[in-house]
Amino acid sequence: MWPMKRFAFAIVLVFSALIFASTNVIADEEPEYENPDLQVKFNFKGEGDMLSPQTKLPSEAETTKSVQADVDYDAPGLGKIGRNPVNVGTWTSEPVEFDLSISINSFDIWWEDTEDDNGDDTCEWTISIEHNGASVSEDTSDCQHGGVDVAKGTHNLATNIDLLAGDTLGINLQFEGWDDIKIYYDNMTYDTGLNVQGSHLFFFGATWKGSEINVEFAEAWPVNWETNLDGGYVMLMGDEGYMADNSKAEVTEGNEYSITMTNGTADVTSSIITWTEVTGTGISLMMDYTSFDHMPSSGNGSANGTGNQPLVTVTLVKAKQLLGDEGGLLGLPGFEIIIAIPALAFVARRFKN
Repeated sequence: MWPMKRFAFAIVLVFSALIFASTNVIADEEPEYENPDLQVKFNFKGEGDMLSPQTKLPSEAETTKSVQADVDYDAPGLGKIGRNPVNVGTWTSEPVEFDLSISINSFDIWWEDTEDDNGDDTCEWTISIEHNGASVSEDTSDCQHGGVDVAKGTHNLATNIDLLAGDTLGINLQFEGWDDIKIYYDNMTYDTGLNVQGSHLFFFGATWKGSEINVEFAEAWPVNWETNLDGGYVMLMGDEGYMADNSKAEVTEGNEYSITMTNGTADVTSSIITWTEVTGTGISLMMDYTSFDHMPSSGNGSANGTGNQPLVTVTLVKAKQLLGDEGGLLGLPGFEIIIAIPALAFVARRFKN
């Protein structure tokens, strides 16, 4: 009896030491996070003339806006002799959640000419970038195409802005042409908007325990991740083509963090996406704000040769259980401990074209 008691006592000591060591590691370590430099499309939104990373679902219709050209005529009904700029509109972001520096690299706009007069189809855009409603840059660019069909024109920009928490980003657009046009936006296909590069996304970690996976992050401009789950803009992919069921995922408010940054601290509240009933192996999180090719890389850096990779890829590592043959610690039924392995193993930093 005595040897058995000593053995049981030793098991308790081992168990306690493991818990104590695990607790000390968690208590002593500073929170770790990844803050990758990413390029994100800030889309023109139809609701409230907003500028946002949010993208509609594929089934949702685009927004259109007709723009009437301001033209001078020689005489009523005779030739056009001059054209004047027309204000198309201003689109403004929500206030940024924390300080960051951004680079605005380009502007895309989908449009078509709505007149069939076989006349002069030259035109130009004036693109003004705004910081808190005030213009900080102005670029003039020709329209890139004649507008015979709906097509995208891309205009290179080079504007850098240091945003403080609460600041807004905006764009004012003017058009000068001979014909009336229609612009298309707020849609997966018609992705009119600014291409903005910056470290706007914080990853705080991920946990894969049993059949449950959760990922925690915070954003400078929050979006609706329930919508993004429905659209397949975020996926859990695994070996042999496994794909977790996004209908088994839930988005909840996470934790509050105070993060030390270059010019002070950033106070943020995280979001957590939790998937249940995950049965695959070799799981990676693939995350974007729009659709992407989720097939494995073809070896040349592109997914299935298309180049449409997810914005961020995170490889997950499953937590290990210290179990004996009988399902308990060192073979004793009823004892189990999870050895936590950092799940956020790798963040792929990719720029989107």
